[in-house]
Amino acid sequence: MENQLREKIIENALKTLDQLKFQYENTEDELEHMKKGLYLEKGKMYDGKVWESYTTTVYHNVFDIPKAYYCIIDAETLQLKGIMEDLGVQEIIYDKEGKATGTKFISPSFPYDKQ
Repeated sequence: MENQLREKIIENALKTLDQLKFQYENTEDELEHMKKGLYLEKGKMYDGKVWESYTTTVYHNVFDIPKAYYCIIDAETLQLKGIMEDLGVQEIIYDKEGKATGTKFISPSFPYDKQ
């Protein structure tokens, strides 16, 4: 993957995280780690939809313990689609102008939650 594409993907993801006021480590080392750790995958999400996406990791210290969150970036639009954590995925909700306005939680037990 070319470096310019990596830069654009990470820039879009960080912009969305900032719009959501999501806290993450914003050091040069962490940003470099995000670029190096970026990979393309196609996977089924908990709600049954298949997401073709780039994935990278951001860290946030919770009580001085680094916690990993996985940014899932749409491969076609390069827009941050969701943030995966231990308990599920926070799917990003955007307004008509493309600004992130909130999240919707998708649980690993999604099909069973509706019963």
